Amino acid sequence: MTTGFEEIKQRLLDEKKKTEVWPRIGLLPTGHFRYWPQFPRLKSLGMEMYQQLLTMIGQWAEVVVPDLVDTAEKSVQAGELFGKTPVDMILIFPLGYTTSMMIVPAVHGLDVPIRLLNAHVDRTYDYATADTTTYLFHEGVCCIPEYSGALVNLGKSFKVRTGYFDDARLQKELQADIRGAAAARFFKGMNVGLIGEVYTHMTDMPIDEHRLLKATGKMLEQPEVEEIENAFARVTEDQLEDMYSQFRALYEVDNTVTNEHMRFSAQAALAYDEIINRHDIFAFGYYWWGERELVTQLRAQSNLAVSRLAALGRPGVTEGDVKSAMAVKIMDLLGAGGMFVEFFSMDFEDNFVLMGHDGPSNINMARGRPRVQHLEIQHGKTGHGLGIDFDMAAGPVTLLNLTQFDAGETFKMIYSVGEIISGPILRIGNPNCRVRLQKPIHEFMDEWCQQGPAHHIAIGYGDLTVELEIFANAMQFQIVRI
Repeated sequence: MTTGFEEIKQRLLDEKKKTEVWPRIGLLPTGHFRYWPQFPRLKSLGMEMYQQLLTMIGQWAEVVVPDLVDTAEKSVQAGELFGKTPVDMILIFPLGYTTSMMIVPAVHGLDVPIRLLNAHVDRTYDYATADTTTYLFHEGVCCIPEYSGALVNLGKSFKVRTGYFDDARLQKELQADIRGAAAARFFKGMNVGLIGEVYTHMTDMPIDEHRLLKATGKMLEQPEVEEIENAFARVTEDQLEDMYSQFRALYEVDNTVTNEHMRFSAQAALAYDEIINRHDIFAFGYYWWGERELVTQLRAQSNLAVSRLAALGRPGVTEGDVKSAMAVKIMDLLGAGGMFVEFFSMDFEDNFVLMGHDGPSNINMARGRPRVQHLEIQHGKTGHGLGIDFDMAAGPVTLLNLTQFDAGETFKMIYSVGEIISGPILRIGNPNCRVRLQKPIHEFMDEWCQQGPAHHIAIGYGDLTVELEIFANAMQFQIVRI
């Protein structure tokens, strides 16, 4: 059965990769044309270094490159190229000192994140024997303040990335920048959905579609609940047997779960798959109470179905919480997994908060096989269904809330970095984990809540500070770290 689990999980990951985008980065190399006739070796040294950079960046992204920009006219041409071939981010790399008019025309009309690459292939050089050519070859740092002033004057936000090419820290920062910028491109183009309604009287659940429209140019996809019901009725026996076998391989099932529970969940999964793919939705909220038992159960027994969709990169969040589904998708795009949680309780003895939620999860975040039990009562909801829980890997995590309160014209990202710690968790059919925050619990809760969050939170593996900051920059979202 373990082999089956690994095979099915890999199949889901392979399917998910088909929807992923390859980042596209604009690399702007700059030089000072007045130096070329004075120091004949300088340009070739710079271009050789530039080719090494191009090879390195090319491992992580498609790279759009103009000719070497060493005149203002070539900078204009570079800007035209980036305008015709949209890029996720501009990476500016001076081969030595260059004037800032090498970058101003190129970036003036662009609205993407900018990184100044204050880097060199060499960690050091022999100062005692170096000639002027060698000194100028290492002088790219000289123009970084000038470039920065020009960007500030243009109202362009940017970061300076400093180091040498083989510096693991620099490479990690650049890869994080690339992931965050590429995630924003996907996010702007994806469909977001709501099936049913938001949970009654939860004032933080509704999403303002005008904000969504300003942020992405799109409104909600809103499939009818009847679409799921009709798709459920169309499932064939062969389809059902295949999905049933997948679920049996994926989950460790306890003795409260019957074959009928698993078969209904498998049939529901096929129905959800059809509708979410038909509308090409990549993040959705869903909830309804239901007058008829079948309609109620299509929501109540959807946990395996929606958890499977999360593993495929199409997360859904119960209680109709579209914004948290969007936050979970951000985590997914950044390679952090992503599932939604809320604060369960506070532990002042061991200094952690217990976080989790009933309903669907993301089995890609499980350490080992997820566990399933049958819940006769789903607290606060109608119907009965299968509850999931699993262990999570200890280590750094990022918490992310996407709110529309006090958020300007679109959305605000509130985030914090903590760590999952080992220890007993609840075994109640709800995924949950112990999270130790970087601040004392009493300070964190006040500062977090002052930002106007919703009560659901996306959690993902790793410290995603760099990725979230550039993502917010690309989306023009406000961002606050607690």
